[in-house]
Amino acid sequence: MKRKVVSFTKWFFLICLVIIQAIPILQVYLNSFRTDGDVKQKPFGLPEKWIFTNWAETWKVGGYTTAFLNSLFIAAVVIAIVLFLISMCAYALSKMNFKGKGFLTGYFFVAISLPGFLYIVPDYFMFNKIGLVNSRVSLILIYIAMQIPFNMLLLRTYLADIPGELEEAARVDGCSDASVFFRIILPIAKPMLFTITILIFVNVWNEFLWANTFIATDALKPLATRFVKFVGEYSSNMARIYTASAITITPIIVVYLLFSRRFIEGMTSGSVKG
Repeated sequence: MKRKVVSFTKWFFLICLVIIQAIPILQVYLNSFRTDGDVKQKPFGLPEKWIFTNWAETWKVGGYTTAFLNSLFIAAVVIAIVLFLISMCAYALSKMNFKGKGFLTGYFFVAISLPGFLYIVPDYFMFNKIGLVNSRVSLILIYIAMQIPFNMLLLRTYLADIPGELEEAARVDGCSDASVFFRIILPIAKPMLFTITILIFVNVWNEFLWANTFIATDALKPLATRFVKFVGEYSSNMARIYTASAITITPIIVVYLLFSRRFIEGMTSGSVKG
């Protein structure tokens, strides 16, 4: 009886969590097939009349083809550069001894604790001074700086659990530090690197504040900023806004459904098994 009670309690809370998370997402998709008046009159509920043209019209008016390409390009560049930098930095902080190691580790912890909006204004003036405002380069540099601290410390923790005997054995066989890094460390760290890739992709894909602040040209705006096209000074098209939200979050949902198992493995698995 006790086992049944524990099992029931576990499944009850899990189902409640699923419902809490699923209902808002489901309502976003339902509202994307409703009229603007229907959404404003009754935000929650099923469509009285299914409007299947919302997606095509929103895609065209919002310029989502260009927006997708912009977001994919920015995300790809940021992921490549961040993975390259944090892999070497995490290896140095976890496996090497050098002066200032503790200071650098503490610096990255402090960087995580600072919210981005604290330095958005000085960053804007600095980038404007050097002529990088309203360019993809500005967003790429900002996103790289924002994604490095947390993901570097996450990878550092993972690499610290790799037994030092593996590196010692490789050095006995004549491997240099570079060979140990590329032949031993990186292959073992693949699950965590894959997890970090997904984390960076989601953060960059969904980011709105910095993109809307630093990019003014419509042709350069990424995906997350496109819904503002349907927000007016005196009224907003709520059906189109919900459709824009659905268009934006669909790739994230697809990525998670395809790679959720590997994502969880990267967060929970150890560096060496057996």
